[in-house]
Amino acid sequence: MVSTLNTGGAQRALANMSLVFPDAYEIDFLLNDAQNICYEHRGNIIDLGLPPQTDKTNLLYQWKVFVRRYRELKRRKKSGKYIACISALTSANAVNILTKTKGCKSIVSIRNYTSKSPIRGLKRRIEETAIRLLYNRADIAVAVSESVRYDLIQNYGVKPEKAVTIYNGYDLDKIRTLSQDYLRENERKWFRKTGITLVTAGRLTNEKGHWHLIRAMRQITPEFPDTRLLILGEGELEPALRKLIADCGLQDHVVLCGFVKNPYHILSRCDLYVMPSLTEGFPNALVEAMCCGLPVISADFDSGAREILAPETPITKKTQNRYEAERYGLLCPVCDGMRYAAQDPLTAQERAMADAVTALLRDDAMRRRYAERAQERAGELDGKAMMQSWIKLLQESVHV
Repeated sequence: MVSTLNTGGAQRALANMSLVFPDAYEIDFLLNDAQNICYEHRGNIIDLGLPPQTDKTNLLYQWKVFVRRYRELKRRKKSGKYIACISALTSANAVNILTKTKGCKSIVSIRNYTSKSPIRGLKRRIEETAIRLLYNRADIAVAVSESVRYDLIQNYGVKPEKAVTIYNGYDLDKIRTLSQDYLRENERKWFRKTGITLVTAGRLTNEKGHWHLIRAMRQITPEFPDTRLLILGEGELEPALRKLIADCGLQDHVVLCGFVKNPYHILSRCDLYVMPSLTEGFPNALVEAMCCGLPVISADFDSGAREILAPETPITKKTQNRYEAERYGLLCPVCDGMRYAAQDPLTAQERAMADAVTALLRDDAMRRRYAERAQERAGELDGKAMMQSWIKLLQESVHV
């Protein structure tokens, strides 16, 4: 159970999961809205018929979704057809728990570092209350990273025995096949004949912190004038980011590419991936870039990046003041999330991000070494291996 199959990391993760489940498992997707399905998946679609809303954080809309989900899921669980319901995101997880039925296990998937969520106000209080009151009543809570599991236990009182970690899995063969697709005519103009191409991907929203990377380009381009940054994604911050690019005089160096259905053939033609996010649950885009053979730089946000790039270090460790060269990539301090004007001096975190980029641009051997290590680490997150963890979980909890 998830909202849609057309946007969002949680939605794409569940769609990908369905593709690697063994054929012996029959799958239904319960969606709020099935009008525009973009993610490949396996299974039947059950459409609640809730039309898209401009503001999906609207509490009245959320209540309508909650009631419609509750009635439909309760009815379907009582049919005895299902051995388990896997849900993602807080509202769906709450419905999954409240409709618990004998014979159908309620398995909730937690994909965000909740205590650092950008959501504020009444909606934030409702979500946190739901987690504290309900998650210990789930049959199992599956965190997408060890950091998310730590957050659930330390900050929301989830019992350690209730919470397990299963990383997202990735279809490496499929990603590599898609990475060989040809460039469309409008995409060719994004690339220069010479110079280095940086890339980042993600919705143009506050939590992705794109404006910090744009500002960091002010320090990078004087030394590397042929460098270009591609930003893949769309979102509400696009007008503000376009203005910042123009105010910084970076029109020839930063390109807002919009939504790209197949990002992998773009990634594979770039030289370096940079993730400036302020917060993540588990950064799919970072791993997918590594699958495409890109050396990577990431902000050391609370969940995911350290586990991917420096898995031998404690999850509570944080990069301070300057970037650190780790086993599988470079980590730099998280930016402060403040909106600075083009003329404002770079912050210490933005300078550290720029320093990490220039360190790799200056050293071809280091860049090649990290490209090799990126593919090595991505291989450890293969979807088939992750699926075995889910199968084991189902067999232990449902006795299939």
